[in-house]
Amino acid sequence: MSDISVIGCGTLGTALIETLAEQNARVTIWNRTRERALALTGPQVTVVDSVDEAIGRSPVTIVCVVEYDITKSLVEGASGSLNGKTICSTSFVTHEQGRQLTTLIQSHNGRYLDLEILGYPSNIGMESTLLYLSGDRDAFEEVRPLLTTLGTVKYVSSTSGDAFISGLAVLLGYLPMAVGIFQGAKVCERNDIPLEWYTKEIQTMYPQHIKQLIETISTDQDPADTENVEASVRTWGDGIKEYADYLESVDLDAGVYQALHRLFTAGIEAGRGDHDWSCIGEITADHPT
Repeated sequence: MSDISVIGCGTLGTALIETLAEQNARVTIWNRTRERALALTGPQVTVVDSVDEAIGRSPVTIVCVVEYDITKSLVEGASGSLNGKTICSTSFVTHEQGRQLTTLIQSHNGRYLDLEILGYPSNIGMESTLLYLSGDRDAFEEVRPLLTTLGTVKYVSSTSGDAFISGLAVLLGYLPMAVGIFQGAKVCERNDIPLEWYTKEIQTMYPQHIKQLIETISTDQDPADTENVEASVRTWGDGIKEYADYLESVDLDAGVYQALHRLFTAGIEAGRGDHDWSCIGEITADHPT
C-alpha cells in the first residue's frame, strides 16, 4: 500500500510526485508512457502497470491529465477499484462535467474532489501555490494533511466544478497582465530604458492599483453617476488605441490591445462611454472571425 497515487507524469504530475516523495509520502504512479514513470522511481515511488492497480494501492489518487474526457475514460476503466477511494482530478471541468465525474465515482462507492492548482510546477511545495478543492467535504478533510505538503490548501464548496471555476476567476486577469509586462520590457529595451528601472517601477505601482481595483469591485457604484468618474470607458478606449498603434509601430503584436479596444468601443456604443471604466466587465463585444 501507499499513501497516495498519481496518474500522469507530465510536468505537473512529475512535480507533485517529486514533492510528495521528498516529504516522505509513499507514492504509487502510472503513466501511459511507462518509460516516463520509470524515470521517477525511487525509495518512495513505485510504478505500476495499470490505472486500476494505482487506484487500488492508495486511499487517494490524483489524476493529473489535462483533458476531462481522458480523465473520465481512465476512471471508468478502473471502476472496479473505486470502492472506498477518493479521486482528485486536476482536469478543468465545468459544473456539468464535475457532476458527471461525481456520479460516476459515487456509483462505485468512491468520492470525488476537483483539484485546481494555481501555480507553476516549479512552485509546487511553496506556500504561495494555492490548491483549490471542491466536492465531498469529508474526503477533503482526510486528504488535506497530505496535500498541504504541495501548497496552501483551500476548500471552496461542496459543488463539483467550483474549484476550477473559482481558479479561472482568480487567474483571468493574469495572462493579459503578464503579456503587457513582457511587452513593456521589450519597449524599454528598444528605447534604451533600463530594465532595472522598469521592474522597480512595476513593483512600486501595481500593488496600489490592484488594491484600488479590489476596492472598486467591492463597492456598489451607480452607473448613472458620471460626475465623479476619474477614468471613463471613453478615456480608456482612446488610451488603449494609442497603445495598440504604438505597439504596431515597433513591430510588437498589438492583438491584446486591439481586442481591448473593441471591448471599450462596444461599451461606448452601448451608451456607457461616460461611465466609470470598471463597468467594462459587463460589456460584450463582437469578435472578428
